[in-house]
Amino acid sequence: MSRSRWSVLFRAVAAAWLAASSVVLVGSWINPFFFDLPALLIVLVLTGVLGHRDRWARRLHLAAAAFALIAVARVPRSPASPMLFVLGVDGGTFEVIDRHSDALPNFTKLRAEGTRAVLHSQEPMFSPLLWTTIASGRTPDEHGIRGFHVHADDCKVARFWDVAEAQGQAVGLYKWLVDYPPRSFRTGGFWVPSWLAPDVQTWPASLSVVKEVELSKRLRRKQVAAKDAAPVLAFKLVQVGVRLSTMLRVVSWSLEERLVHPDTVRVNAAMQELRGWIDRDVFIANVYTTRPALASFTYYATDGLAHLYWDRYAANPDGDTPVLGAYRQADSVLGSIRAIMRPEARLIVVSDHGFKAMDGTGLAGQFAPLTEALRARLDALLPAAAPFDVMKVGHKLTVGFADASLRDAVRTAIGALVDAEGAPFYRVEDIEGSAASLGLTLADEQITAERLSADTVGGEPISAYVTLTDAYSGTHKYNGIFYAYGPGVTAGVELPEVPLLDAAPTILAAAGLPAARNMPGKSQIFAELPRVDSWDGLIAGLPWLDVGSTGAGVNDDALRAIGYIDGAAPVPGKP
Repeated sequence: MSRSRWSVLFRAVAAAWLAASSVVLVGSWINPFFFDLPALLIVLVLTGVLGHRDRWARRLHLAAAAFALIAVARVPRSPASPMLFVLGVDGGTFEVIDRHSDALPNFTKLRAEGTRAVLHSQEPMFSPLLWTTIASGRTPDEHGIRGFHVHADDCKVARFWDVAEAQGQAVGLYKWLVDYPPRSFRTGGFWVPSWLAPDVQTWPASLSVVKEVELSKRLRRKQVAAKDAAPVLAFKLVQVGVRLSTMLRVVSWSLEERLVHPDTVRVNAAMQELRGWIDRDVFIANVYTTRPALASFTYYATDGLAHLYWDRYAANPDGDTPVLGAYRQADSVLGSIRAIMRPEARLIVVSDHGFKAMDGTGLAGQFAPLTEALRARLDALLPAAAPFDVMKVGHKLTVGFADASLRDAVRTAIGALVDAEGAPFYRVEDIEGSAASLGLTLADEQITAERLSADTVGGEPISAYVTLTDAYSGTHKYNGIFYAYGPGVTAGVELPEVPLLDAAPTILAAAGLPAARNMPGKSQIFAELPRVDSWDGLIAGLPWLDVGSTGAGVNDDALRAIGYIDGAAPVPGKP
């Protein structure tokens, strides 16, 4: 190739890279976290390889390198302000973490440098109840959260962020379960609701693009749709903190989706991963911009992918499965948080429960109880306007009701459901410590295709109440995870089991806040301040955002995706 042609080529490549670098510089000016080290290395390598054989190409590439250096110079270097970080890892279990210590370096480092324990969960083992108990230090009978079809303002007691705000601390709350609708924090900070939220409400409203993207993917552009074009959404994401590396992951996935047509497993894992990176970026950026004293982030793929693909992990625990991929990402999020912590800051990592393989004695254990026929039958049998919810995890159902006085009526209604032989279809069990809930399992778990075609429940086909499935292979178990790190924490200590009710007093003590006397748990690690009588009075008059006509329920599509409910939406007026 002649020298002139080389010059044209180098100038074209250099001009293109200068244009791209200009975009990156603008992105970095909007979002200081946008430009990260990998992108800088790419720029410098190309600057070194190209440009030496043409003067103008060399100038263009030097300009690109200058843009890169200016952009990277804007990345915040000082640690973020929160005195306490709370990282929730939904369904986290030491079974995975300890087996893969080499692949999870941040969890391994945290074990050596902090204190950890098995967290002992509670029945009913449903995430909304458990996360609310963790946040409030109160039982479901007291906090009133019985199922998934609830809102944040249904909680009857104060949670740790309410206490922090009342004591003058700014709070950053990112996707804690049962946190919709959000509200404005009078002390500053931010609030992004979790995957149960049915619409895009956030505080401040600028963060709603996170929910817009999440809901549009999940609902396939129905109901709550991404109204903006992709470039507009991308610009909004950059504005709220999404990084170049994450945007490149989005582009890469878009190409893979169009060119390779990946299977359902890959799609589910990839979508969870992309949401995880977006959430990590936005959380870290907003911790810097709003400077909360207490910041909380909850990661859910460890639960969602384990429900679907625990069997793949069990069959190949050292392989590259979606479950292990989720734990790797959780480990990366943990590393990102530790990287921005000040030396005097503290960190608590907690899960709501552990995880295990599905059990049961049906067709290889692969049956699933259904919720909607039972919900409709109970709605007809119970007193009018009696709030209740029907939920499932694995082979177990739980009926939760707002008033413990309904207990006998619910038990009677369930007992009226008999099979074709007149035998009870459900085995009903009390749930220790929860007077307003009943646990249900099938009295006869031998579920076959023949039985499904012939048997009945209360005169209806049994197929309305149970089905055969191999879709969900993982379920909850009692043993979750608990870590603490920072001043006042002894390195390398393994505590005995930590009860779920101890989480809130420990979080409050770590934040330098007093617990209440009506919290039965205690701080496991940090010294407690003198307790107040109760924090429950804080919830009166909280400034909840108006959810309007879109806020009637929760994101049922998300619940169906991981098998918690089935069929149609719940009965109007019921939770």
